[in-house]
Amino acid sequence: MVYAKAMSATAPRRRRRRVLTLGPIPPIESNDTVEAEQVDSLFDALGLIATCPARRPIEAILVAPESPMALHEVVRNAEAVKRVDPTVQIMLVSDQGATSAIASQVDRCLPSPLNAELLERALDGDPAINDVLPQEPAASSPTESESQSQEIGDTDLLEAILQETDQVVPLAIRAIEQRTGGGTIEYTQGGAGGPDAAPVRRGLVTWGSLRGRPVDVLAPWASWLARWIALDEMVSGLRHDARRDHLTGAWNRSSFEQYATQSIEEARHLRQELTVFVFDIDGFKQFNDRFGHDAGDTILKSLVQLLGSVIRDGDRVGRLGGDEFAVLFSDFSGPRTPGSRHPDTVEVLAHRFQKQISDLRFPELGLAAPGRLSISGGLASFPWDGDTVQSLIRIADQRALASKRRGKNCLTFGPES
Repeated sequence: MVYAKAMSATAPRRRRRRVLTLGPIPPIESNDTVEAEQVDSLFDALGLIATCPARRPIEAILVAPESPMALHEVVRNAEAVKRVDPTVQIMLVSDQGATSAIASQVDRCLPSPLNAELLERALDGDPAINDVLPQEPAASSPTESESQSQEIGDTDLLEAILQETDQVVPLAIRAIEQRTGGGTIEYTQGGAGGPDAAPVRRGLVTWGSLRGRPVDVLAPWASWLARWIALDEMVSGLRHDARRDHLTGAWNRSSFEQYATQSIEEARHLRQELTVFVFDIDGFKQFNDRFGHDAGDTILKSLVQLLGSVIRDGDRVGRLGGDEFAVLFSDFSGPRTPGSRHPDTVEVLAHRFQKQISDLRFPELGLAAPGRLSISGGLASFPWDGDTVQSLIRIADQRALASKRRGKNCLTFGPES
């Protein structure tokens, strides 16, 4: 009896299973074994997953998208969750079920409202859980109300354009299928497609062709699709022009700061560092005065092309004004050099930039080609030097000025440098 009491007194309490909820998920009927925590964004979820202790792991993210576009965004960002922790399950919560394409991208599809018992069974991988899930309606015979609720309209296409997704053509094809009936329509990029296909054409531009219905049926829809593609490309072009410096192709200051602000928030949630590198060309005014503004423009464009060729996908080059540029080192995919730590590896990279810029040659300028270029710059890192893009740019710029005072062609990484 005494032995039994001792065992009872020291028996560990069973830990509560931890899950995150994202989106309009009704409160889960809880018990003593499940703990659900609401998060506001995927970034918040990634931060919690990356920093949770091993004794209290996060087992799943429950997602309830508010719109079809939000659902596609969840599927696209599922890869980010898997990179942080491949053991975390992504569960779609919906009383409408899910299409086979969406269901294949998430670990579980659960009905709403959800209770703790059902959630526990899903976490344990209970195969019988599928018996309680809503089934996807058969594509061949949907009811009238189901067809209306799933119908793709102009609003969906506009939303896809505004959200900068690549779903405009797939959504438009689905809309054509719904309105013409008779099965799948095939869209082929490229030429007009021959006599059995309707060319997707507007003016002198042909994007591809449609097959799957008689040509006379598809022809007006192909013209309709061409207008949506043209609109998508026009908006993308305007968006690109609004974000870029027209001369060099670098991000303009406004877009650079906007992207840097988002990257700082991501770094904050992921508990990672990022660095801003601000620099300008030593004596650039003399280059302009001696060789002319065309030569100066060529130098600036070549410099941005060089930087763009060596930075990573998550990094950005921005033009702050004149010959002053900023580079944001914010790629969170892993160390730039195995075993290295940020920002030490960024300091090495900045020195490499400095040397590569000094080695630039401009054969297109002929006899007017200048000699070696040099830059002076400064670096500031989040979170040590500042926690906003404005503070990081200001401190990096102050350090760039310190580099100028030290004789130019040098970099300053901190007040002790």
